[in-house]
Amino acid sequence: MKRLAASAIGAALILGARAQVDGVPRDVIEQRIEAAVEQLGGDNDVDLTNLFELLADRYTDPIDLNHTTAQELNALLLLNDVQVSALMQHIKRNGKLLSLYELQAINGWDAATIQLVRPFITVRENQMGARASLKEILKQGSHEWTTRSTMNIESRRGFLDRRNSFGKDYADPSGNALPDADDHEVRDSLRANSKVYLGSPYRLYTRYRFRYRQNISIGFTAEKDEGEEFFQGSQRSFDFISAHLFVRDLGRLKSVAIGDYSAQFGQGLTFWNGLAFAAKSSFTLNVKRNAVVLAPYTSVNENLFMRGAAATFAVTRKLELTGFFSTKRIDANVSAQPTGTDTLDTNIQEVIFSSFQEDGFHRTANELLKKESIGERIMGGHLRWKERSWSIGATAARIEYDAVLARSAQPYNQFEFQGRSNTTMGVDWNVLWRNITWFGEAARSANGGVAMNSGLLAALDQRVSMSLLWRDYGRDFHGLQSVGFAEGTNPWNERGLYTGIELRPNRQWQINAYFDQFRFPWLRYLTDGPSSGFDWMAQVNWRPSRKVELYARVRHQDRARNTSADVRGIDPLVRMEQTNYRVNVSAKVSNSITLRTRVETVDFQRGSAPLQHGFLLYQDLVHRPLKSPVELTARFALFESDSYDARLYAFENDLIGVFAIPAYYGRGIRWYGMARITPLRRVDVWVRYGAWIYRDQTSISSGLQEINGNVRSDLKVQVRWLF
Repeated sequence: MKRLAASAIGAALILGARAQVDGVPRDVIEQRIEAAVEQLGGDNDVDLTNLFELLADRYTDPIDLNHTTAQELNALLLLNDVQVSALMQHIKRNGKLLSLYELQAINGWDAATIQLVRPFITVRENQMGARASLKEILKQGSHEWTTRSTMNIESRRGFLDRRNSFGKDYADPSGNALPDADDHEVRDSLRANSKVYLGSPYRLYTRYRFRYRQNISIGFTAEKDEGEEFFQGSQRSFDFISAHLFVRDLGRLKSVAIGDYSAQFGQGLTFWNGLAFAAKSSFTLNVKRNAVVLAPYTSVNENLFMRGAAATFAVTRKLELTGFFSTKRIDANVSAQPTGTDTLDTNIQEVIFSSFQEDGFHRTANELLKKESIGERIMGGHLRWKERSWSIGATAARIEYDAVLARSAQPYNQFEFQGRSNTTMGVDWNVLWRNITWFGEAARSANGGVAMNSGLLAALDQRVSMSLLWRDYGRDFHGLQSVGFAEGTNPWNERGLYTGIELRPNRQWQINAYFDQFRFPWLRYLTDGPSSGFDWMAQVNWRPSRKVELYARVRHQDRARNTSADVRGIDPLVRMEQTNYRVNVSAKVSNSITLRTRVETVDFQRGSAPLQHGFLLYQDLVHRPLKSPVELTARFALFESDSYDARLYAFENDLIGVFAIPAYYGRGIRWYGMARITPLRRVDVWVRYGAWIYRDQTSISSGLQEINGNVRSDLKVQVRWLF
């Protein structure tokens, strides 16, 4: 396999010697995404594909600052509300911008900010027409076809144990034991064994998309994960297929979505579907969620999307109405139980499920039983009244399942939702007054539970901005499709106050800090009692030149958790403290070469248990010449941690449209290399190989994912055709 990988890379490099590079600056977009990833904390399961698509779209169709809205600018996730509000106030007072250079005169728009958003904005005197003929749409629109495959080099236990009861071994060229697809007896034997993977070890992905500016998007996405069957057995095609048609600005119809889409409103407490950032980060002013209302769905998460139809209609110039409907089947842990007294002896059983299954894996017989096991129906609407300096909206959404959710009874979850259906209703608002923005949302679920948050963003001075956010989420609030600024995973059972500040003393220096104090009135998972805690962070950025940037950060988290000691009865609560220190340097040593260096440590302690340490050091090399068919990216990292609790996270460059934020823990080395080659005009070929080499382990992971040895590596290949 290693010889095959080397041959593939060598052939691609030879083909790339006579190629040209398209004009899309992937490095620029990736840098913006890496900055936005800071708001994700350690969540490495968030799908960032939609954000990449948005920025790629905006590079080809920049936002016209003279004819835009705060909602459109906030969707970039590169500007905070103070900067957006300052821009709107400047245009209101002085008229349309004459050029982008005028941005330097606006409070909060320093050189770093302008450089950050410059590829995605423009200034036009007259607004571009929204309507176009079919001929122009077909001529000016862009097509994209992407295909990729990912394979883990070392075999997992789920593949190695695929030996049937007849004592035979079936092997594919990569050495994994596989049954003959035509041998039904063998396949039935495998299907009866829930401890093996039924499909091939490859992950396959393909996608087509047509776009015309921001007005039209048509496409489909298909994927199968590692270990899932492919055109055989339980799968007659790909495991997951998604398609969409999305149109904007059809007269009074502001947007229409058919197929798969996402819907977002207010601050997310009543209803929010799709990408949502954790908010607490070095971007200390980014505490306000900015809903996109409706957007096409282009990711591969197999549960967190809407499937049906939705539309936004401009009733008047100031009043907009959005309606949405979705029906699909989702994964869940299902069982059945008698409905009660059965006097007719019909033995009718009622289907119930204990939890949702959101990983999207269907590799084993047990996982296939959970696939699309319950039906979900969502319907609702949103009404918004917009004035120049304020807006107010109302949202209502109802979710219904064709089975009963009956959670495993635990003291901490006794107030969480159970049943077949739930309705949430809420009101959100946004008010701009001079340099102050006031926003918030209040929501109520069908059982009477209430959740509310409200915040302020203020530019106190040209160099000083602040943010405040208060939240009060009831322990009995049921928000099945809710997100919100929170310390916990979900917006319920929490009260807190967040304070953030941003200082810009001059063009070279920037200081960000926040302090968040929170309380949980009821029990939580692994916390058998009401608890409280706090979280603070401080970061200093220094940009001595446009080619060098350095920042230093410290973050401390303090919260309560059950003791890890073996005690009788109810576990007492102890303090769980974690402190991270980080220094990061990025230097552009030439027009084509960038070096990035990071050193980070963590100290973790739970009660009186021993203090645990974690350490990470990595060096990135990015070689992206402007006029070359080949670009290279590489990382070498050293890491060491006393336990998984002392793990560290770091963003990794990956194939275009793919993003990774893995956890570094244990003791060892991490490295990867990636090459992009352009063998033909508007055709890209990507090859990426990476490996984890552990010094203190003889096996990696557990269960069916267990690897015998101390090396875990993967190979990824992708082809993209733009036409």
